[in-house]
Amino acid sequence: MPRHPTALVLFLAGLVLLCASCTTPRPAAAPKGPLILISIDGFRWDYLRKYPAPTLRALAAGGVHATRMTPSFPSLTFPNHYTLVTGLWPEHHGIVGNTFFDPALGAKFIYKSHESAIDPRWWEGGEPVWITAEKQGVRSACFFWPGSETAIRGVRPSFFRPFDGKLTVAERVDGLLAWLALPPDQRPKFATLYFDLVDHQGHTFGPDAPETGAAVAEADAGVARLLEGLAKLGLRDTANLVLVSDHGMEPVSPDRTILLDEFAPLSDFTVDFAGPNAALRPTHGTAEELAAKFRGKSPHWNVWLRDEVPERLHYRASGRIAPVILSAEPGWYITTRDYLRVKRATMERGAHGYDPAAPNMGALFIASGPAFRRGVEIPNVENIQVYNLLCAALGITPAPNDGDESLVRAALRR
Repeated sequence: MPRHPTALVLFLAGLVLLCASCTTPRPAAAPKGPLILISIDGFRWDYLRKYPAPTLRALAAGGVHATRMTPSFPSLTFPNHYTLVTGLWPEHHGIVGNTFFDPALGAKFIYKSHESAIDPRWWEGGEPVWITAEKQGVRSACFFWPGSETAIRGVRPSFFRPFDGKLTVAERVDGLLAWLALPPDQRPKFATLYFDLVDHQGHTFGPDAPETGAAVAEADAGVARLLEGLAKLGLRDTANLVLVSDHGMEPVSPDRTILLDEFAPLSDFTVDFAGPNAALRPTHGTAEELAAKFRGKSPHWNVWLRDEVPERLHYRASGRIAPVILSAEPGWYITTRDYLRVKRATMERGAHGYDPAAPNMGALFIASGPAFRRGVEIPNVENIQVYNLLCAALGITPAPNDGDESLVRAALRR
């Protein structure tokens, strides 16, 4: 036992601290769980109450739910998925359609093409969140997402899977959970997950069909499976989820079509894409002359030169945008005589791509987890705002983008 008074005091103080540390250890800081971005392609904003979706409803009620999320123009899958993860309008990130022609490259982007998916030249107009994360030391994983299969500006996600539409919802969930089951120093901190069955059934049968309702129920079950898997991994209470869709779905019919070749020979133009919108390039003459052949020929569309597209649609500032844009009234479909003749019996019963402000083009937004506010309903939000929210939840600095801090302020817990 120390005899010096000062030494004795120090000894007793140390003994008290030692005993206290043995009996009441200081709790470790709660581990920060992953941020998971889930897309349910084609999940219209009102499907949440229209069809059975108990898991999604519970997440919406307990977290942050936007009554409607407005997609970007055109309200198609690839442009909007890339907007969600870059915060850029399609005119700025360059994925201006599911298919389109780039005059500078002399090549055509085709969304179902593996060559397009892995060619970085198509994707480098934007910096998706997984690249922003990787550049700042945050490990990322993409179980499907447009743009995730290639190196963008020389960077890839730590984990990714090439798209395979044959994988079931359950197989996709289990694949992501396998990555999240890795040791903490290897586990991704940001991940994407993509379901396409709601979009597929909505196209085939229409948004009001029981088959579409069944697809919503299956997607909801997939989210429930993910939550159960997170619980088994001990990540349920720390994981943050952002659930989105890219667009809604509008009923269409072969009886509501506008036929391009009723007004101009097909030899006068090439078609980047058609359907709810048509993007045309003249094969001879000027864009003005081509547009004149369609102006005023139907009450069910707008005909614009590229620099006439309304500013609110943010669809002018890219050479990848075709010189002539035709935009149909919701429910109408732009095609050709041959297409209608061959496809009338099997033509899709649901479509998207229309003006993002159209009621049935609205998309889904839910944020749930410890990073987000609880029990908050927010009004309409534009999908360019999602990227900044993801970056804020991850604690990383976003790349320059077209969004602002409005969704961060509305959704993130401070």
